[in-house]
Amino acid sequence: MSLALTNRLAVLRDRATMLARARAFFAERDVLEVDVPILSERASVDAHIDLIEAFCLGKRAFLHSSPEYGMKRLLSEGIGDIYQISHVFRSDELGERHNPEFTMVEWYRCDFSFEQMIEETAAFASLFLECSTDFEKLTYRDAFSRYVGHYPEAQEERDRLFAFEIEPELQKTIIYGFPPEQAALARVANGSAERFELFYQGIELANGYHELTDPVEQKKRFEVSNLQRLALGKKPYPVDTLFLEALEKGIPDCCGVAVGFDRLMMLRHDTHTIDEVIPFTWEKS
Repeated sequence: MSLALTNRLAVLRDRATMLARARAFFAERDVLEVDVPILSERASVDAHIDLIEAFCLGKRAFLHSSPEYGMKRLLSEGIGDIYQISHVFRSDELGERHNPEFTMVEWYRCDFSFEQMIEETAAFASLFLECSTDFEKLTYRDAFSRYVGHYPEAQEERDRLFAFEIEPELQKTIIYGFPPEQAALARVANGSAERFELFYQGIELANGYHELTDPVEQKKRFEVSNLQRLALGKKPYPVDTLFLEALEKGIPDCCGVAVGFDRLMMLRHDTHTIDEVIPFTWEKS
Protein backbone atom coordinates (compact mmCIF):
# COMPACT_ATOMS: atom_id res chain seq x y z
CA MET A 1 0.00 0.00 0.00
CA SER A 2 1.39 3.41 -1.00
CA LEU A 3 2.12 6.08 1.59
CA ALA A 4 -0.46 8.39 -0.06
CA LEU A 5 -3.18 5.73 0.23
CA THR A 6 -2.19 4.95 3.83
CA ASN A 7 -2.48 8.64 4.73
CA ARG A 8 -5.80 8.97 2.94
CA LEU A 9 -7.29 5.99 4.75
CA ALA A 10 -6.08 7.41 8.08
CA VAL A 11 -7.92 10.66 7.34
CA LEU A 12 -11.11 8.78 6.43
CA ARG A 13 -10.92 6.75 9.65
CA ASP A 14 -10.53 10.00 11.58
CA ARG A 15 -13.52 11.37 9.68
CA ALA A 16 -15.60 8.54 11.14
CA THR A 17 -14.21 9.31 14.59
CA MET A 18 -15.14 12.99 14.27
CA LEU A 19 -18.66 12.17 13.08
CA ALA A 20 -19.05 10.16 16.29
CA ARG A 21 -17.59 12.98 18.38
CA ALA A 22 -19.97 15.45 16.74
CA ARG A 23 -22.94 13.28 17.68
CA ALA A 24 -21.62 12.97 21.24
CA PHE A 25 -21.33 16.77 21.40
CA PHE A 26 -25.05 17.13 20.73
CA ALA A 27 -26.07 14.17 22.89
CA GLU A 28 -24.36 15.81 25.86
CA ARG A 29 -26.49 18.90 25.25
CA ASP A 30 -29.74 16.94 24.74
CA VAL A 31 -30.07 18.06 21.11
CA LEU A 32 -32.01 15.53 19.00
CA GLU A 33 -30.66 14.21 15.69
CA VAL A 34 -33.13 14.39 12.79
CA ASP A 35 -32.95 13.39 9.14
CA VAL A 36 -35.11 15.51 6.83
CA PRO A 37 -35.33 14.61 3.12
CA ILE A 38 -32.57 15.61 0.73
CA LEU A 39 -34.88 15.64 -2.33
CA SER A 40 -37.82 18.05 -2.58
CA GLU A 41 -40.06 19.51 -5.26
CA ARG A 42 -39.64 22.82 -3.44
CA ALA A 43 -36.51 24.94 -3.67
CA SER A 44 -34.51 27.04 -1.27
CA VAL A 45 -34.28 30.52 -2.75
CA ASP A 46 -30.95 32.33 -2.65
CA ALA A 47 -29.61 34.67 -5.30
CA HIS A 48 -26.09 33.27 -5.00
CA ILE A 49 -26.71 29.54 -4.50
CA ASP A 50 -27.60 27.44 -7.55
CA LEU A 51 -29.37 24.16 -6.87
CA ILE A 52 -28.93 20.78 -8.54
CA GLU A 53 -32.20 19.88 -10.18
CA ALA A 54 -33.70 16.41 -10.52
CA PHE A 55 -36.76 14.83 -12.09
CA CYS A 56 -38.93 12.63 -9.87
CA LEU A 57 -42.43 11.16 -10.34
CA GLY A 58 -43.01 13.38 -13.34
CA LYS A 59 -42.12 16.56 -11.46
CA ARG A 60 -39.22 18.99 -11.27
CA ALA A 61 -37.34 18.52 -7.99
CA PHE A 62 -34.24 19.80 -6.22
CA LEU A 63 -31.45 18.42 -4.06
CA HIS A 64 -31.30 20.64 -1.00
CA SER A 65 -28.44 23.06 -0.34
CA SER A 66 -29.23 22.89 3.39
CA PRO A 67 -31.67 20.91 5.58
CA GLU A 68 -32.91 24.23 7.00
CA TYR A 69 -36.43 24.38 5.60
CA GLY A 70 -37.26 20.82 6.62
CA MET A 71 -35.79 21.33 10.07
CA LYS A 72 -37.83 24.49 10.61
CA ARG A 73 -40.98 22.60 9.65
CA LEU A 74 -40.14 20.22 12.49
CA LEU A 75 -39.57 23.17 14.82
CA SER A 76 -43.10 24.36 14.02
CA GLU A 77 -44.37 20.98 15.26
CA GLY A 78 -42.73 21.57 18.64
CA ILE A 79 -39.87 19.08 18.32
CA GLY A 80 -37.42 21.25 20.30
CA ASP A 81 -33.64 21.47 19.87
CA ILE A 82 -32.45 19.53 16.81
CA TYR A 83 -29.41 18.91 14.62
CA GLN A 84 -28.67 17.15 11.36
CA ILE A 85 -25.44 15.92 9.76
CA SER A 86 -26.44 16.08 6.14
CA HIS A 87 -25.11 15.72 2.63
CA VAL A 88 -25.99 18.93 0.79
CA PHE A 89 -25.65 19.94 -2.84
CA ARG A 90 -24.77 23.08 -4.78
CA SER A 91 -24.39 23.29 -8.53
CA ASP A 92 -21.21 24.53 -10.22
CA GLU A 93 -19.18 24.70 -6.99
CA LEU A 94 -15.91 22.88 -7.54
CA GLY A 95 -12.47 23.86 -6.29
CA GLU A 96 -9.96 23.52 -3.49
CA ARG A 97 -12.61 24.14 -0.80
CA HIS A 98 -15.74 23.24 -2.77
CA ASN A 99 -17.40 20.09 -4.08
CA PRO A 100 -20.94 19.88 -5.53
CA GLU A 101 -21.78 17.43 -2.71
CA PHE A 102 -20.47 18.09 0.79
CA THR A 103 -21.30 17.51 4.46
CA MET A 104 -22.95 20.14 6.62
CA VAL A 105 -23.71 20.08 10.34
CA GLU A 106 -26.73 22.25 11.10
CA TRP A 107 -28.52 22.78 14.39
CA TYR A 108 -31.25 24.88 16.01
CA ARG A 109 -31.56 25.86 19.66
CA CYS A 110 -34.84 27.17 21.09
CA ASP A 111 -34.87 29.97 23.66
CA PHE A 112 -31.13 30.28 23.15
CA SER A 113 -29.50 33.69 22.91
CA PHE A 114 -27.47 34.88 19.93
CA GLU A 115 -24.41 35.08 22.19
CA GLN A 116 -24.95 31.53 23.44
CA MET A 117 -25.13 30.30 19.84
CA ILE A 118 -21.84 31.98 19.01
CA GLU A 119 -20.16 30.34 22.02
CA GLU A 120 -21.59 26.90 21.23
CA THR A 121 -20.44 27.13 17.62
CA ALA A 122 -16.93 28.03 18.78
CA ALA A 123 -17.01 25.00 21.13
CA PHE A 124 -18.06 22.71 18.27
CA ALA A 125 -15.30 24.00 15.97
CA SER A 126 -12.77 23.56 18.77
CA LEU A 127 -13.52 19.82 18.85
CA PHE A 128 -11.86 19.55 15.44
CA LEU A 129 -9.27 22.29 15.68
CA GLU A 130 -8.14 21.30 19.19
CA CYS A 131 -7.89 24.95 20.17
CA SER A 132 -9.43 27.12 22.86
CA THR A 133 -12.89 28.55 22.34
CA ASP A 134 -11.81 32.18 22.77
CA PHE A 135 -12.35 33.39 19.21
CA GLU A 136 -11.97 37.13 18.65
CA LYS A 137 -15.34 38.81 18.04
CA LEU A 138 -15.42 41.65 15.55
CA THR A 139 -18.32 43.50 13.93
CA TYR A 140 -18.61 43.53 10.15
CA ARG A 141 -18.04 47.29 10.05
CA ASP A 142 -15.05 47.13 12.44
CA ALA A 143 -13.46 44.48 10.22
CA PHE A 144 -13.47 47.03 7.38
CA SER A 145 -11.98 49.68 9.63
CA ARG A 146 -9.15 47.38 10.67
CA TYR A 147 -8.25 45.66 7.41
CA VAL A 148 -9.43 48.06 4.67
CA GLY A 149 -9.41 51.45 6.35
CA HIS A 150 -12.84 52.55 5.13
CA TYR A 151 -16.39 51.25 4.73
CA PRO A 152 -17.60 51.30 1.12
CA GLU A 153 -21.18 52.33 0.45
CA ALA A 154 -21.71 49.88 -2.42
CA GLN A 155 -22.56 46.32 -1.40
CA GLU A 156 -20.76 44.89 -4.43
CA GLU A 157 -17.53 46.62 -3.39
CA ARG A 158 -17.94 45.46 0.22
CA ASP A 159 -18.42 41.86 -0.95
CA ARG A 160 -15.25 42.02 -3.04
CA LEU A 161 -13.13 43.57 -0.31
CA PHE A 162 -14.46 41.22 2.36
CA ALA A 163 -13.65 38.15 0.25
CA PHE A 164 -10.18 39.21 -0.92
CA GLU A 165 -8.86 41.63 1.70
CA ILE A 166 -10.54 40.70 4.98
CA GLU A 167 -11.23 36.95 4.99
CA PRO A 168 -7.57 35.93 4.51
CA GLU A 169 -6.68 37.95 7.64
CA LEU A 170 -9.26 36.28 9.91
CA GLN A 171 -7.19 33.70 11.79
CA LYS A 172 -9.54 32.90 14.68
CA THR A 173 -12.41 35.32 14.41
CA ILE A 174 -16.18 35.59 14.61
CA ILE A 175 -17.69 38.35 12.48
CA TYR A 176 -21.16 39.57 13.49
CA GLY A 177 -23.48 42.52 12.95
CA PHE A 178 -23.87 42.25 9.18
CA PRO A 179 -25.73 44.96 7.23
CA PRO A 180 -29.50 44.36 6.82
CA GLU A 181 -29.17 43.58 3.10
CA GLN A 182 -27.03 40.58 4.09
CA ALA A 183 -29.48 39.25 6.67
CA ALA A 184 -30.47 36.18 4.59
CA LEU A 185 -32.70 34.27 7.07
CA ALA A 186 -31.67 36.30 10.13
CA ARG A 187 -33.60 38.86 12.14
CA VAL A 188 -32.67 42.51 11.84
CA ALA A 189 -32.42 44.58 15.03
CA ASN A 190 -30.96 48.02 15.71
CA GLY A 191 -29.94 48.44 12.09
CA SER A 192 -27.94 45.23 11.69
CA ALA A 193 -28.58 41.56 10.98
CA GLU A 194 -28.29 39.16 13.92
CA ARG A 195 -25.98 36.93 11.93
CA PHE A 196 -22.44 35.68 12.51
CA GLU A 197 -19.73 33.85 10.59
CA LEU A 198 -16.83 31.94 12.12
CA PHE A 199 -13.38 31.97 10.48
CA TYR A 200 -10.20 30.04 11.18
CA GLN A 201 -6.95 30.55 9.26
CA GLY A 202 -8.81 32.62 6.68
CA ILE A 203 -11.45 29.96 6.00
CA GLU A 204 -15.16 30.45 6.63
CA LEU A 205 -16.48 27.54 8.69
CA ALA A 206 -19.90 28.57 9.99
CA ASN A 207 -22.84 30.84 9.26
CA GLY A 208 -25.35 31.40 12.07
CA TYR A 209 -28.51 33.42 12.68
CA HIS A 210 -31.00 34.57 15.25
CA GLU A 211 -33.68 33.08 13.04
CA LEU A 212 -36.30 35.10 11.23
CA THR A 213 -39.77 33.79 12.14
CA ASP A 214 -41.98 36.37 10.39
CA PRO A 215 -43.65 34.72 7.34
CA VAL A 216 -44.52 38.05 5.68
CA GLU A 217 -40.94 39.32 5.87
CA GLN A 218 -39.61 35.92 4.78
CA LYS A 219 -41.85 35.92 1.68
CA LYS A 220 -40.59 39.43 0.80
CA ARG A 221 -36.99 38.25 1.06
CA PHE A 222 -37.73 35.30 -1.24
CA GLU A 223 -39.19 37.71 -3.78
CA VAL A 224 -36.11 39.96 -3.55
CA SER A 225 -33.78 36.96 -3.98
CA ASN A 226 -35.65 35.81 -7.09
CA LEU A 227 -35.45 39.34 -8.55
CA GLN A 228 -31.71 39.29 -7.87
CA ARG A 229 -31.46 35.93 -9.62
CA LEU A 230 -33.20 37.39 -12.66
CA ALA A 231 -30.83 40.37 -12.62
CA LEU A 232 -27.90 37.94 -12.61
CA GLY A 233 -29.36 36.08 -15.60
CA LYS A 234 -30.48 33.10 -13.52
CA LYS A 235 -33.83 31.32 -13.33
CA PRO A 236 -36.05 32.13 -10.33
CA TYR A 237 -36.91 29.25 -8.01
CA PRO A 238 -40.37 28.22 -6.78
CA VAL A 239 -40.99 29.40 -3.25
CA ASP A 240 -41.31 26.67 -0.61
CA THR A 241 -44.90 27.25 0.51
CA LEU A 242 -44.70 24.50 3.14
CA PHE A 243 -41.83 26.38 4.79
CA LEU A 244 -43.88 29.59 4.79
CA GLU A 245 -46.83 27.67 6.25
CA ALA A 246 -44.56 26.45 9.05
CA LEU A 247 -43.62 30.06 9.82
CA GLU A 248 -47.30 31.02 9.80
CA LYS A 249 -48.05 28.17 12.20
CA GLY A 250 -45.24 29.50 14.36
CA ILE A 251 -41.74 28.36 15.21
CA PRO A 252 -40.18 29.16 18.58
CA ASP A 253 -37.68 31.92 19.08
CA CYS A 254 -34.45 30.18 18.13
CA CYS A 255 -30.91 30.48 16.83
CA GLY A 256 -29.43 28.24 14.17
CA VAL A 257 -26.08 27.62 12.52
CA ALA A 258 -24.63 25.65 9.61
CA VAL A 259 -21.03 24.39 9.87
CA GLY A 260 -18.91 22.94 7.07
CA PHE A 261 -17.78 19.52 8.30
CA ASP A 262 -15.35 18.91 5.42
CA ARG A 263 -13.60 22.26 5.92
CA LEU A 264 -13.14 21.44 9.60
CA MET A 265 -11.51 18.17 8.53
CA MET A 266 -9.26 20.04 6.08
CA LEU A 267 -8.00 22.26 8.88
CA ARG A 268 -7.70 19.38 11.30
CA HIS A 269 -5.41 17.50 8.91
CA ASP A 270 -3.70 20.55 7.41
CA THR A 271 -4.72 19.63 3.87
CA HIS A 272 -4.99 22.03 0.95
CA THR A 273 -8.04 20.58 -0.81
CA ILE A 274 -11.39 19.09 0.10
CA ASP A 275 -10.49 16.07 -2.06
CA GLU A 276 -8.17 14.84 0.69
CA VAL A 277 -10.82 14.57 3.42
CA ILE A 278 -13.87 13.07 1.68
CA PRO A 279 -14.13 9.56 0.22
CA PHE A 280 -14.69 10.57 -3.42
CA THR A 281 -15.03 13.93 -5.16
CA TRP A 282 -16.61 15.05 -8.40
CA GLU A 283 -14.29 14.15 -11.27
CA LYS A 284 -12.54 17.18 -12.67
CA SER A 285 -12.31 17.30 -16.45
